[in-house]
Order: sequence, then structure tokens, then C-alpha cells
Amino acid sequence: MNQMTLKELYEVGCSFETSVGEGSKSERARIPKNSSRIILDDELTNNIINFDKEVKFLVAGEIWCPDYQLNGSVLKRFMDLNTNFDMSVITMARGKKYLESILNIENAKYPLIVVLDKDFNILGNFQERPEIVKNAESFDNIKLDYYKGKYLIDSANDIWNIIKNI
Repeated sequence: MNQMTLKELYEVGCSFETSVGEGSKSERARIPKNSSRIILDDELTNNIINFDKEVKFLVAGEIWCPDYQLNGSVLKRFMDLNTNFDMSVITMARGKKYLESILNIENAKYPLIVVLDKDFNILGNFQERPEIVKNAESFDNIKLDYYKGKYLIDSANDIWNIIKNI
């Protein structure tokens, strides 16, 4: 099977804005709505603003996916706060074909966000939803709150926890 490196995957990806532009009108409309619901506390905001290393987010996801709409919006906020953060979006198909084997993950949950340093070394990954949501006793009990953005801060914290120690 042909392989692609993380760098090659990153280079063939598109921007978050381009991936959003491929969505339907209702899918595109969810992005500003989600973004308005991202309330970061002062400490996390300052940590992101003052972070002085380059970080790349390689995201395998699709705009039709609500988890991508939510968590892609969180990554976009990181980029809006600090230009040291950058994102490249590839299709879920490329994620399944290449990223899963690179990460040694079978049947990953999407969106799959691979956090990379400037040299494309893997710092960690985030799959589908924040840990607090994955560990909930019943997703059905919190599903509405999740899709309304009540757990966006948890996604931001999970992603920050991958980044903060480099």
C-alpha cells in the first residue's frame, strides 16, 4: 500500500475555511454558532495567546460531521488567538487509509486530530469528542448539551493538555 508521511498529508490538506466552504448552507451556519459558544477561561486564553512554539493540527474530518463542526471550531479559536497554531484538514478517507496506520490506531473515531510540532513529530491525538463526553455514563443523557456546545471548553482543555508540555 502506498504510504504518505505526516508532512505530505499536511501539505495536501486544506484550510478549515475551505473545508467549511464545502458544506451545505446549514452545515456552514453551524460554525459561527459553535464559535460563539466557545467560552475559554482567562487562564487558558492567556496560555494559548502566550504559547511560543509552533503547533500544527492535522485533522481528518468532514464538514457534515457535527463532531468536526464543534471541535474544528475549537481549533480555529486556537489559531485566531495565536498564529503559532496552524491547521490542515484532510478527508476521513485519507485518515483511515494513512493516519490510522501511522498512529497505530484501528477504527479511529473522527474527527481525528493529530497534534504535531513544527517538525511533524506527533505530540498526541484527539478523537471525536472530549474525554468527559466519552466517559459519560450515557451519551444520550448529554447529547443535546454536547451538540449545543456545552462541552467545547472540555475539547479546548483536552487539546491544550496535549500541547502544553512541549
